[in-house]
Amino acid sequence: MTIFHMDVAGNTVALVTKHCGLQLELYQKCVTQNPANWDIKCITQKRALAKCSEDNVPIIKHVKEMCDPFIKDYDACVMKNQQDPTVCLESLKRLFHCTEEHGKLPPTGPPRARVLGASEAKDEPAGAEYGYRGGV
Repeated sequence: MTIFHMDVAGNTVALVTKHCGLQLELYQKCVTQNPANWDIKCITQKRALAKCSEDNVPIIKHVKEMCDPFIKDYDACVMKNQQDPTVCLESLKRLFHCTEEHGKLPPTGPPRARVLGASEAKDEPAGAEYGYRGGV
């Protein structure tokens, strides 16, 4: 991990804390108070924190948009393999690589979407460059 990337990660955490401190605190309290079933009991707090983070920290929204196929693939794998989530390590690695690539903002902020010309368009699914083939 480069120094620049660590700065981005540190700034992201600082921005989430600054803008979403209440939501973060409520989520942390809920998780602490419900160690056996926090993933079910704290869904409301988790969603509130996610929404606040996306609304107030642009890099989070950018990474979620760019890595959506990997997030969905990993989530589906974990849900399907709750008894042995180690089955999902390859899916997690692909998600990690995507977030590493897209978690670095250029000085001007997230890249803007553009329409690809016919010679640039690909028939591959989004995320194919990371080995994503779709599905679980």
